[in-house]
Amino acid sequence: MVNYNFLKRILVVGEKNLLSRLSEYPLMGIENSSNLILMLKNAPADIETYNEKVREMEKKGDEMNINFRHEVTSGAISSSLMDNLLDLIEKCDDILDKTYFVSRELNRFNINYSMSPDEKKIRDNSYTNFIQILESNKKALDYVHSILNENDLGEMRSDRKNIEAIEEQVDEIKDNIIDYTYKNSGKMSYLVFEHLNTLAHKLDDLLDDCEDISDLVFTIMLAVTS
Repeated sequence: MVNYNFLKRILVVGEKNLLSRLSEYPLMGIENSSNLILMLKNAPADIETYNEKVREMEKKGDEMNINFRHEVTSGAISSSLMDNLLDLIEKCDDILDKTYFVSRELNRFNINYSMSPDEKKIRDNSYTNFIQILESNKKALDYVHSILNENDLGEMRSDRKNIEAIEEQVDEIKDNIIDYTYKNSGKMSYLVFEHLNTLAHKLDDLLDDCEDISDLVFTIMLAVTS
Protein backbone atom coordinates (compact mmCIF):
# COMPACT_ATOMS: atom_id res chain seq x y z
CA MET A 1 0.00 0.00 0.00
CA VAL A 2 1.31 3.46 -0.90
CA ASN A 3 1.56 5.50 2.29
CA TYR A 4 1.32 9.23 2.90
CA ASN A 5 5.03 9.87 3.37
CA PHE A 6 5.91 8.09 0.15
CA LEU A 7 3.38 10.07 -1.87
CA LYS A 8 4.47 13.27 -0.19
CA ARG A 9 8.00 12.73 -1.52
CA ILE A 10 7.10 11.90 -5.11
CA LEU A 11 3.84 13.72 -5.80
CA VAL A 12 4.27 16.99 -7.68
CA VAL A 13 3.19 19.78 -5.34
CA GLY A 14 1.21 21.68 -8.00
CA GLU A 15 -0.92 18.70 -8.98
CA LYS A 16 -1.71 17.65 -5.42
CA ASN A 17 -2.51 21.20 -4.41
CA LEU A 18 -4.89 21.54 -7.35
CA LEU A 19 -6.69 18.28 -6.53
CA SER A 20 -7.16 19.41 -2.94
CA ARG A 21 -8.60 22.77 -4.01
CA LEU A 22 -10.94 21.05 -6.46
CA SER A 23 -12.49 19.31 -3.47
CA GLU A 24 -14.55 22.46 -2.94
CA TYR A 25 -16.71 21.37 -5.89
CA PRO A 26 -18.21 18.26 -4.24
CA LEU A 27 -18.98 20.30 -1.11
CA MET A 28 -20.83 22.80 -3.29
CA GLY A 29 -22.56 19.89 -5.01
CA ILE A 30 -23.72 18.55 -1.66
CA GLU A 31 -25.17 21.96 -0.77
CA ASN A 32 -26.95 22.19 -4.12
CA SER A 33 -28.31 18.66 -3.70
CA SER A 34 -29.72 19.64 -0.30
CA ASN A 35 -31.44 22.65 -1.87
CA LEU A 36 -32.88 20.45 -4.62
CA ILE A 37 -34.26 18.11 -1.97
CA LEU A 38 -36.00 21.06 -0.32
CA MET A 39 -37.43 22.07 -3.70
CA LEU A 40 -38.78 18.56 -4.24
CA LYS A 41 -40.27 18.38 -0.74
CA ASN A 42 -41.86 21.84 -0.71
CA ALA A 43 -42.79 22.53 -4.34
CA PRO A 44 -44.14 24.98 -5.22
CA ALA A 45 -43.53 26.78 -1.89
CA ASP A 46 -40.24 28.73 -1.79
CA ILE A 47 -39.12 27.00 -4.97
CA GLU A 48 -37.83 30.21 -6.55
CA THR A 49 -35.73 30.97 -3.45
CA TYR A 50 -34.00 27.58 -3.61
CA ASN A 51 -33.56 27.92 -7.38
CA GLU A 52 -31.69 31.18 -6.82
CA LYS A 53 -29.40 29.55 -4.24
CA VAL A 54 -28.51 26.79 -6.69
CA ARG A 55 -27.95 29.38 -9.40
CA GLU A 56 -25.52 31.37 -7.24
CA MET A 57 -23.52 28.23 -6.52
CA GLU A 58 -23.40 27.38 -10.22
CA LYS A 59 -22.10 30.87 -11.01
CA LYS A 60 -19.39 30.48 -8.39
CA GLY A 61 -18.44 27.15 -9.93
CA ASP A 62 -18.12 28.74 -13.37
CA GLU A 63 -15.71 31.33 -12.00
CA MET A 64 -13.66 28.61 -10.33
CA ASN A 65 -13.65 26.65 -13.60
CA ILE A 66 -12.11 29.58 -15.48
CA ASN A 67 -9.45 30.12 -12.82
CA PHE A 68 -8.51 26.45 -12.55
CA ARG A 69 -8.31 26.00 -16.32
CA HIS A 70 -6.08 29.07 -16.61
CA GLU A 71 -3.82 27.67 -13.91
CA VAL A 72 -3.47 24.32 -15.69
CA THR A 73 -2.82 25.81 -19.12
CA SER A 74 -0.46 28.54 -17.95
CA GLY A 75 2.34 26.10 -17.17
CA ALA A 76 1.88 25.71 -13.43
CA ILE A 77 0.95 22.05 -13.93
CA SER A 78 2.83 19.23 -15.65
CA SER A 79 1.99 19.19 -19.38
CA SER A 80 1.78 15.39 -19.37
CA LEU A 81 -1.24 15.58 -17.06
CA MET A 82 -2.90 18.60 -18.64
CA ASP A 83 -5.66 16.79 -20.56
CA ASN A 84 -6.72 14.67 -17.60
CA LEU A 85 -6.71 17.66 -15.27
CA LEU A 86 -8.78 19.75 -17.67
CA ASP A 87 -11.26 16.88 -17.99
CA LEU A 88 -11.37 16.61 -14.20
CA ILE A 89 -12.09 20.33 -13.77
CA GLU A 90 -14.87 20.10 -16.36
CA LYS A 91 -16.44 17.09 -14.64
CA CYS A 92 -16.35 18.82 -11.25
CA ASP A 93 -18.03 21.91 -12.67
CA ASP A 94 -20.52 19.76 -14.58
CA ILE A 95 -22.03 18.60 -11.28
CA LEU A 96 -23.03 22.17 -10.47
CA ASP A 97 -24.29 22.76 -14.02
CA LYS A 98 -26.53 19.70 -13.76
CA THR A 99 -27.93 20.68 -10.38
CA TYR A 100 -28.78 24.09 -11.80
CA PHE A 101 -30.49 22.47 -14.79
CA VAL A 102 -32.60 20.41 -12.40
CA SER A 103 -33.48 23.43 -10.25
CA ARG A 104 -34.56 25.45 -13.30
CA GLU A 105 -36.71 22.58 -14.54
CA LEU A 106 -38.33 22.15 -11.13
CA ASN A 107 -38.95 25.87 -10.88
CA ARG A 108 -40.31 26.22 -14.40
CA PHE A 109 -42.65 23.24 -14.16
CA ASN A 110 -44.08 23.90 -10.70
CA ILE A 111 -44.59 27.62 -11.25
CA ASN A 112 -46.13 27.43 -14.74
CA TYR A 113 -48.04 24.15 -14.97
CA SER A 114 -51.33 23.35 -13.24
CA MET A 115 -51.62 19.62 -12.53
CA SER A 116 -54.66 17.40 -12.36
CA PRO A 117 -55.12 15.30 -9.18
CA ASP A 118 -53.73 12.23 -10.97
CA GLU A 119 -50.74 14.15 -12.25
CA LYS A 120 -50.00 15.51 -8.79
CA LYS A 121 -50.05 11.98 -7.38
CA ILE A 122 -47.65 10.75 -10.05
CA ARG A 123 -45.39 13.75 -9.55
CA ASP A 124 -45.27 13.26 -5.78
CA ASN A 125 -44.38 9.59 -6.18
CA SER A 126 -41.56 10.42 -8.60
CA TYR A 127 -40.30 13.32 -6.49
CA THR A 128 -39.99 11.00 -3.48
CA ASN A 129 -37.71 8.77 -5.55
CA PHE A 130 -35.76 11.79 -6.83
CA ILE A 131 -35.04 12.67 -3.21
CA GLN A 132 -33.60 9.17 -2.74
CA ILE A 133 -31.30 9.75 -5.71
CA LEU A 134 -30.14 13.09 -4.34
CA GLU A 135 -29.45 11.62 -0.90
CA SER A 136 -27.34 8.98 -2.66
CA ASN A 137 -25.64 11.71 -4.66
CA LYS A 138 -24.66 13.48 -1.43
CA LYS A 139 -23.03 10.27 -0.17
CA ALA A 140 -21.17 9.81 -3.47
CA LEU A 141 -20.00 13.44 -3.42
CA ASP A 142 -18.67 12.93 0.09
CA TYR A 143 -16.54 10.08 -1.26
CA VAL A 144 -15.44 12.33 -4.15
CA HIS A 145 -14.36 14.93 -1.62
CA SER A 146 -12.29 12.29 0.18
CA ILE A 147 -10.70 11.07 -3.04
CA LEU A 148 -9.60 14.56 -4.03
CA ASN A 149 -7.82 14.91 -0.68
CA GLU A 150 -6.61 11.31 -0.46
CA ASN A 151 -2.94 10.34 -0.27
CA ASP A 152 -3.40 6.59 0.03
CA LEU A 153 -4.18 4.65 -3.15
CA GLY A 154 -5.74 1.83 -1.15
CA GLU A 155 -8.23 4.21 0.46
CA MET A 156 -8.87 5.73 -2.94
CA ARG A 157 -9.74 2.32 -4.39
CA SER A 158 -12.15 1.75 -1.53
CA ASP A 159 -13.86 5.10 -2.13
CA ARG A 160 -14.15 4.33 -5.85
CA LYS A 161 -15.86 1.03 -5.09
CA ASN A 162 -18.30 2.76 -2.77
CA ILE A 163 -19.18 5.29 -5.50
CA GLU A 164 -19.69 2.48 -8.03
CA ALA A 165 -22.03 0.68 -5.62
CA ILE A 166 -24.07 3.85 -5.06
CA GLU A 167 -24.24 4.49 -8.81
CA GLU A 168 -25.61 0.99 -9.41
CA GLN A 169 -28.31 1.50 -6.75
CA VAL A 170 -29.29 4.82 -8.33
CA ASP A 171 -29.51 3.20 -11.77
CA GLU A 172 -32.14 0.85 -10.37
CA ILE A 173 -34.10 3.72 -8.81
CA LYS A 174 -33.98 5.62 -12.10
CA ASP A 175 -35.24 2.60 -14.06
CA ASN A 176 -38.10 2.12 -11.60
CA ILE A 177 -39.12 5.78 -11.99
CA ILE A 178 -39.13 5.52 -15.78
CA ASP A 179 -41.12 2.26 -15.66
CA TYR A 180 -43.63 3.95 -13.35
CA THR A 181 -44.11 6.94 -15.66
CA TYR A 182 -44.65 4.69 -18.68
CA LYS A 183 -47.21 2.57 -16.82
CA ASN A 184 -49.09 5.74 -15.82
CA SER A 185 -48.58 7.67 -19.05
CA GLY A 186 -52.31 7.59 -19.80
CA LYS A 187 -53.00 9.61 -16.65
CA MET A 188 -50.73 12.55 -17.45
CA SER A 189 -49.97 15.00 -20.19
CA TYR A 190 -46.86 14.65 -22.31
CA LEU A 191 -45.44 17.70 -20.51
CA VAL A 192 -45.56 15.92 -17.14
CA PHE A 193 -44.19 12.72 -18.65
CA GLU A 194 -41.27 14.59 -20.21
CA HIS A 195 -40.60 16.54 -17.01
CA LEU A 196 -40.31 13.41 -14.88
CA ASN A 197 -38.24 11.41 -17.35
CA THR A 198 -35.88 14.30 -18.02
CA LEU A 199 -35.23 14.72 -14.29
CA ALA A 200 -34.74 10.98 -13.81
CA HIS A 201 -31.98 10.91 -16.43
CA LYS A 202 -30.35 14.17 -15.32
CA LEU A 203 -30.20 13.15 -11.66
CA ASP A 204 -28.74 9.79 -12.62
CA ASP A 205 -26.08 11.63 -14.61
CA LEU A 206 -24.87 13.24 -11.37
CA LEU A 207 -23.76 9.82 -10.13
CA ASP A 208 -22.04 9.13 -13.45
CA ASP A 209 -20.04 12.34 -12.96
CA CYS A 210 -18.98 11.20 -9.48
CA GLU A 211 -17.77 7.91 -10.93
CA ASP A 212 -15.93 9.69 -13.76
CA ILE A 213 -14.24 12.06 -11.31
CA SER A 214 -13.01 9.19 -9.15
CA ASP A 215 -11.60 7.44 -12.23
CA LEU A 216 -9.81 10.59 -13.40
CA VAL A 217 -8.27 11.30 -9.99
CA PHE A 218 -7.10 7.71 -9.72
CA THR A 219 -5.54 7.92 -13.21
CA ILE A 220 -3.76 11.16 -12.29
CA MET A 221 -2.48 9.74 -9.02
CA LEU A 222 -1.16 6.63 -10.74
CA ALA A 223 0.59 8.79 -13.33
CA VAL A 224 2.45 10.87 -10.77
CA THR A 225 3.36 7.91 -8.56
CA SER A 226 4.57 5.51 -11.24
